[in-house]
Amino acid sequence: MGFLEKLFKKKIEGKTVEEWYGLAVGETDPEKKIEYFDKVLVLKPDFAGAWNLRGLEFVVLMRYAEAIASFDKALEIRPGYPEARYNKEDAETELRKIRTAENSVEEKKEGPVEV
Repeated sequence: MGFLEKLFKKKIEGKTVEEWYGLAVGETDPEKKIEYFDKVLVLKPDFAGAWNLRGLEFVVLMRYAEAIASFDKALEIRPGYPEARYNKEDAETELRKIRTAENSVEEKKEGPVEV
């Protein structure tokens, strides 16, 4: 078996990157999808598309900071990746909305500020 064949046949838990990717894409549970994408990324850490799709699953779970980290990794690998850039911007917007709402709740709890 040649070097490239070995490289492309590298496995985790008996599955290749292609097999883990297929499982991830076919899965409906976001947590499981992330688990499968993690295995893809152990085998092929420079797979920008898998980082992007992993980030989308974190968005589904409303775990925006983790989503942004995945999109950042996709953009580090492929700086001109428009989907990852747009997805990151959307996740950042959602995270800002949550933080704004949290700050508003905190201000209401504290009551009016005395002068």
